[in-house]
Amino acid sequence: MESPSPWAWQSRAFFMLMACCGLRTREVGRLAVGHVDHKARSIDVVDSKAGRSRRLPVGDEVAAELLECDQRSRERFGDDRPAFFVTSTGNPVSPGMPGVVFRRVWTRAGLEWPQAGKRPRPYDFRHRFAFANIERWTRDGVDVMAMSPYLAAYMGHAGIDSTLYYVHASPDSMDGYADLVADAERVVPETEEP
Repeated sequence: MESPSPWAWQSRAFFMLMACCGLRTREVGRLAVGHVDHKARSIDVVDSKAGRSRRLPVGDEVAAELLECDQRSRERFGDDRPAFFVTSTGNPVSPGMPGVVFRRVWTRAGLEWPQAGKRPRPYDFRHRFAFANIERWTRDGVDVMAMSPYLAAYMGHAGIDSTLYYVHASPDSMDGYADLVADAERVVPETEEP
């Protein structure tokens, strides 16, 4: 993205964290400089939804993007910026700013912005992350129910029910969703009424 603002180099890292790690928009926006460990290739999501925190490993491409973003931000703002992602004045990004930047990136990519109906939003990256993992496991014959607690923990969900919500978000998954729900009984069996 061409811009005089830090979003010129931050937008790719910001949205990559959402797409590749399934983070919430708020989690990325609140990321502190000290929560990114370049050497360990991990990030700490601190005090997120319901006060939960977690440490997440990141892949090589995400780690490289975070390092480049951090280096460019340090060149412009020094080592003491208040957040990993900042505005032109060096302040933390506002909660609404990622949506504005997302729309600019979308438009500059030559994609048509829908005038009515459901519009794309940054949070859709999180949905895609969850669904893509579940879809890949299903395709590869991996036991989705056995893997769901890991995905739930990675995404910061309180339990697998929140994670399985993403399965039904795709029309292609409706047949598989019924099978997954049935499989859930073997993980947490129903009890008989007294």
